[in-house]
Formats: sequence, C-alpha cells, structure tokens
Amino acid sequence: MKIILSVVFAVMCAFGASAQSFDLNGLLKGALGGNDSTKTSSSAGGIIGNILGSVLGNDKVTPKDIVGEWKYTSPAVTFQSDNFLQKAGGAAAAATIEGKMATYYKRAGVDNLVFTVRDDSTFTMKFNRLSLSGNITQGTENGELIFNFVAMKSIKLGSYHAYAMRAGDTLSLTFDISKLMDILNKVTMVVGSSSLKTLNTLLQSYDGMRAGFKLAKTPDSQTSSGK
Repeated sequence: MKIILSVVFAVMCAFGASAQSFDLNGLLKGALGGNDSTKTSSSAGGIIGNILGSVLGNDKVTPKDIVGEWKYTSPAVTFQSDNFLQKAGGAAAAATIEGKMATYYKRAGVDNLVFTVRDDSTFTMKFNRLSLSGNITQGTENGELIFNFVAMKSIKLGSYHAYAMRAGDTLSLTFDISKLMDILNKVTMVVGSSSLKTLNTLLQSYDGMRAGFKLAKTPDSQTSSGK
C-alpha cells in the first residue's frame, strides 16, 4: 500500500499538482481532450496500470525469464529515465501514445503477434503472414536483451537491442524507435500496409522514447522460471 501511495504521489508531482488541488479524473479529462466518463475511467486504468508496471515491474530480465509463449495485448511505450518521478510521468503520457499506436498496429497486422522463447534462447515472432526468428543474448544493462534475427537458420538479418520488463504474466518489450520500425517494415513488406509511415512520424516526434509490444503469457506456458 505504501508503494502504491508513493506512485500516486509521484503522479501528482509529475503533473505539478498539489495534494490539495489534485483531481486525477479531471486531469485525465483534460489530458485526453474529452468529458466522457467511461472513456476517462478506461484511460485512467490504462495510465495507472502503466505507472504501476513501469515503477513496480521487474527490469532485471534474462532470456531464461521469458521462456514460453506470449501473445500481443497492446503497444508498449517507455521513456529512458532512471528518475522515479520522471518514470512515473512518462508512464502516464505513454497510455495516450499507446492508444494512438494501437490503431496503426491493427491496420498493419501487428496485433496478431505471438512471441515464443525456447529453453535454448531461440525465439520466433509470428505475425499475421510472416515469422521472424533467431536467438536472444543478454545485454549489459538491466533488462537489455539482444535479438539476433536470422533467415533460413544461418543468414544474419541484424541484431536489435530490446528492453524487457516483466510484471507477473505480462511482458513489455520495447526498442529504439528506428529499430522497431525496421522490424515492422520487415513484416509489412509482406502485409503491404502503408500505416507505418504515419506511425513512424508519430513516434519520431517524442524524444527519449522506446516503443514495442506488451504481451501476456499463454495459459499453457505458465511454467517458466519468471513465474
């Protein structure tokens, strides 16, 4: 409970509100540009969920911690900061950005992603019509995973640094924007979507941001070491 209260206080500080004048519901209505109570309540849940996941999630993730099958649930956005208050504020802003991203992900067929990691650290990212595969190695920073993509088991397609955070059976994988767009372009070369140009413009307008995917572990793969 103390941790959750600290998170709420962090949000208050991040938005420059005093304890006496802070109105989360009103703040969200203003930030989201609407007065619909249902929309505001739903968005509030997304924002608070982002904050708790960002602050309380485990970022000391290794390839062994994510063995199993994971399915896409929504876009993911993180901001590069080690500061607690900045991280909380960034998580609040991320919910709005993720909502915009979801539309473009769906148009491009990215929302069908199934991500599978095996005991030997090999992986498969299966999208609507195309699968990418390779192996994962540990990076030097907390939660840094290096995805080494290959074709036909031997042709190297490049290495991409991702940042992983796990909270229970939820996994967030985010990449530098240019790397994410490169991965998505590999997929949409087959899908043929033009939505990624607009998505790229949106994401490039934010400094210090990473983006990627939130995934949920499937019920039949609940035996990984991170559980």
